[in-house]
Amino acid sequence: MKYWEMSQVAHQCERELGLTVRQVTDPSEVRRILGVMDKGFLSPVLDPDKNDFTPANSFWLVGERDGEPVLAGGVRVDDLRSVDVRSYWERMLTRTFGQKPLPGQAGFPDDVISGKVAYFGDLLSRNNMGLGRSGRDKLRLFTGIGHYLTQAEFSPDVTYCFVRDQDVMRGTPSVYGFLEVCPFLYEWENDPYPSGYPEWIACTRKAQFPQLLESLRRLTAELARNS
Repeated sequence: MKYWEMSQVAHQCERELGLTVRQVTDPSEVRRILGVMDKGFLSPVLDPDKNDFTPANSFWLVGERDGEPVLAGGVRVDDLRSVDVRSYWERMLTRTFGQKPLPGQAGFPDDVISGKVAYFGDLLSRNNMGLGRSGRDKLRLFTGIGHYLTQAEFSPDVTYCFVRDQDVMRGTPSVYGFLEVCPFLYEWENDPYPSGYPEWIACTRKAQFPQLLESLRRLTAELARNS
């Protein structure tokens, strides 16, 4: 699938989603939107109060109905070429939480999160939009647009997020457009995450991106037939 065809799929995702989708890079506007969404805890890697974000390394995707945000998610990109990923995350997590994480027991494939990487997470929804088949379809459409824009803006080698075990068991990574899961790098003696620390990393590699868009093309075609 060529990029022109991928862009058409992304536009069809927005039409079937039924929301106005836009990118936001202004930190003050991001804070306002997150306040409306009533997000109590942000991942440290996406918190605008803990990072110096610019349009060159981050954006938030927002889905609005009548000018009010009902879906949102954040993206940041990091160039980790020639960087030891384990050391990078250990320093970041220690600085964020004030305690050093413990190495994970399951082992982490070194080639998964490497090179130019994009984190796409903190997916927020209002009005129980993620519940039921219709809600899950809308989340697939929304995150599909996010994956497309992430590739168009930053061309990362891999896009990833952190996921809890219970969410993996529910199939959440596939709903959010992540095609692989592997064990998280670290464990914690005292869990610092309010909702529980992640046990998995979910990701989609650049080479898998056309497969993701093809699945969204089939989804939008099915939704259009049934409308």
